[in-house]
Amino acid sequence: MLCRNYVIEIIADMMKLCKVLCFPKPEESCCSQRLEELRRLGVEYLYSFGNIVIEKNLRVVGKGHSAVIALAKHSTAGVVGLKIRRVDSKRDSLEGEANLLRLAECTNFTPRVFAFTKNFIVREYIDGPTLKQLAALATSPLLKKAFAKLIEAAFELDRIGIDIVEISRPDTQVVFMCGDPEKPYFIDLESARLSPYSANVSRIVSAIVRNYVSKEAHIMEPYGKNVHKLISLSRQFKKCFEEDMRKRIVEQIIDIVLNMD
Repeated sequence: MLCRNYVIEIIADMMKLCKVLCFPKPEESCCSQRLEELRRLGVEYLYSFGNIVIEKNLRVVGKGHSAVIALAKHSTAGVVGLKIRRVDSKRDSLEGEANLLRLAECTNFTPRVFAFTKNFIVREYIDGPTLKQLAALATSPLLKKAFAKLIEAAFELDRIGIDIVEISRPDTQVVFMCGDPEKPYFIDLESARLSPYSANVSRIVSAIVRNYVSKEAHIMEPYGKNVHKLISLSRQFKKCFEEDMRKRIVEQIIDIVLNMD
């Protein structure tokens, strides 16, 4: 969903459309095949929207090593995020990520998936600041609330065995819907896997300590005793696989985060 009114432009020019659909090598055969694929998925058109510039007057929401994210219009879901597999991607398919996103929908901390193929994922668009952007603007009480909810979200994914390997760098991989500190979303499960030893909580706590509870960050004042407790509890969580014990550890972590003065 979009949190406010934006001036957005439909990509009507076929050449420009192909540059997004078949990035970074827009060949005619690729474009034709992918356009037909999108029609079957119910995608009506794409928008030039976002902070990433492909070329003049052509923008997308995100661009990584294996995919491009664009804003699109779906026949039944409305405005959506469209993940597009790059033609030079080392990944053969987006289907694995789409299936993990579907599995994670029960947590309410990942985008809903409406349709997918090997080349596309049509999913809910999460509009809002990234963790890094929220941290730059938020007051300390609001930021503590955001961290607490993020740790809870990480635990919900751990409970169903989805392990996000790269979530130790959550600055741009977590978005807060409409800036609400209680609505964090993990928007990228590209590095995720199913594991009985999932430890997202430990990675998130480590990232919070490293990036935000430090003298360099100047966001939350460092208190050695609390930091040591967080690190210790994080390590306990990683070594423990009994759900009730893990839940108690998470509750202790959240209590420390919320009460750091």
